[in-house]
Amino acid sequence: MSKIKSLLLTGSLLITIICTGFSANATERHLLEQTISYEDLGTAILYHQSWVDYPKYTDRKSWQEKVDPEIRKIIIKNGEQALKHEWKPDLASDYLAFKRTGEIRTGRANHKALQALTIAELVEGQGRFMDAIIDGVWFLCETSWIHSAHLGFQKDRSGLPDRNEPTIELVVADIGAQMAWTYYFLKDEFDKTSPLINERIVEEVNKNLINPYFARDDYWWMGFGGQQVNNWNPWVNYNVLQALMLIERSPERIQQGVWKLMKSTDFFFSMYHEDGACDEGPTYWSGASGYALKFLDLLAKVTGNKVNIFSSPLLRNMAQYIYRVHIGGNYFVNFADSAPIVSPSPGILYQYGKLIGDPAMMKFASLMARQNQSFKNGVNGYFASALDELFMYKDIINYPQGEPLIGSYWFKDTQICVARDTEGKSDGFFFAAKGGNNQESHNHNDVGSCILYYNSKPLLIDVGVGTYTRQTFGPERYTIWTMQSDYHNLPLINGTAQKNGREFAAYNQQYKATAKTISYQIDIARAYPQEANVKSWTRNYTLHRKKDFTITDRWELAAYEKPSILSLMTCNEVEIDNDKNIILTGEAGKFKLEYNKKLLSPEADIIELTDPKLIHSWSQKKLTRIRFTILSQQTIGESKLMVKKL
Repeated sequence: MSKIKSLLLTGSLLITIICTGFSANATERHLLEQTISYEDLGTAILYHQSWVDYPKYTDRKSWQEKVDPEIRKIIIKNGEQALKHEWKPDLASDYLAFKRTGEIRTGRANHKALQALTIAELVEGQGRFMDAIIDGVWFLCETSWIHSAHLGFQKDRSGLPDRNEPTIELVVADIGAQMAWTYYFLKDEFDKTSPLINERIVEEVNKNLINPYFARDDYWWMGFGGQQVNNWNPWVNYNVLQALMLIERSPERIQQGVWKLMKSTDFFFSMYHEDGACDEGPTYWSGASGYALKFLDLLAKVTGNKVNIFSSPLLRNMAQYIYRVHIGGNYFVNFADSAPIVSPSPGILYQYGKLIGDPAMMKFASLMARQNQSFKNGVNGYFASALDELFMYKDIINYPQGEPLIGSYWFKDTQICVARDTEGKSDGFFFAAKGGNNQESHNHNDVGSCILYYNSKPLLIDVGVGTYTRQTFGPERYTIWTMQSDYHNLPLINGTAQKNGREFAAYNQQYKATAKTISYQIDIARAYPQEANVKSWTRNYTLHRKKDFTITDRWELAAYEKPSILSLMTCNEVEIDNDKNIILTGEAGKFKLEYNKKLLSPEADIIELTDPKLIHSWSQKKLTRIRFTILSQQTIGESKLMVKKL
């Protein structure tokens, strides 16, 4: 099966995947399709927008009562700012830059401005934003919606969008749903100016989003061709469902569309392990599990609750993943392309918690909203998600706050282990380690790596990923240092790094937990190519609660060729004295790194950061890699690294 490369933009962040064949670990599920027959779906659907539970634009009393006065001020202020927005199209050179240099110049400024204007008008209701809204609507109807990084879907390879090949990708889907909602709320107001406005909106939403969805089954994110899907699937399907239910008039066509959307989204659930872990990392949770939630909630509404799977154990695990990988404060376990600092949507957290009956998640939503000042700049998400959060604001803010702070958890299927010194407290050590394989979504070659925090502050880190470009997701991906195993907390075996591919994976996973000790062990030998000449490399992570954290390596090589090197990545200051004692100093204090000085020889490499995204992630312009060269040339050996608080 041929490889399909695609990229995703969310806000100012580009989310990407290299897509290949359907996962060998997938479990075929028909969670949605088995809830109702096609015939019964036709009678269950609530047509003619009767499912919409937002107040109409003319219901000024409801808008006044349901919107909190403080958030109302912010929304209107944002709308007033958007009145100054200059409607600028993406130029041909903006599109061509992606092909020529890999630079991403196209963005979301125009449709975000339109969203700010529209929500401000809905909240205020005085008509003063209406002309600017019409400007924005007409502008988007006249320009291409597709993002430069997503042109790989089209047959043309010039780097310019082909208007004769309407193409569904994330930005197109977001704009299509937004335009459909703008039409729903303001169509009567638009008609006062000209019926051409509504006619054009319907035409463009159909042309760019609804009609291509019916016409094609071959988009990788749909899953119908057996491809591996990721967050694109629920993200796009959620938007298509909105547009379909708001724009389409034919009941038969709506029935056909909803059924196709259900079948497609079932492929997304089939990609998940039963433990619910998001292998894309917590940065992508809102776009993956979060948008699955939005899709399912909307699907339940439009079918009069006849299609509702929130009682599924898989859905519960998918929801709870986000707080199971929460370290403390804004820090989350950031494997894959996730950033270490994450601000999950309070609206999605709260809504998910409510729908699965999890008060701890609802408390977490309230905490995140206050701690992250999520509502400082207004509500989050694209149109319907923003509206949901607008109407949930009072409930979220007034709900009791809480931080779950799970003591330990083992995602057995996805192969991730997390543990902290004391359940319910962010004090002391927290570690996470992973097995998995090197073809996970947003993969780094990081099978067997770990992170270590103390008092919710980083000690040993996963660097994350820099600013996305075309190179990040082409053949050059693994030439980028942040993707390579020797820039993770992993060994370089016989001078050889890990290789990408599903076959390069961990095996013999073991997890043990007691009140005093958490241990996670895997053999990572198969994550390395043949030239590493390694028979087995067993790595064990052990947290002795309130005492120390230990990394133990036991290996057997087929042959010794070059020195093997153990790498540790840190954002702390590293001091190696004349006696080769190692001290780490950072926000969490001072730590001693103990090891066998006869077996291991340490040195520290300073890595200067120039990428603004990495600088933002770690609030500094340098990181340090500690490299321990294994001095023994024996093919069988063992080493131990121990971190202790001073």
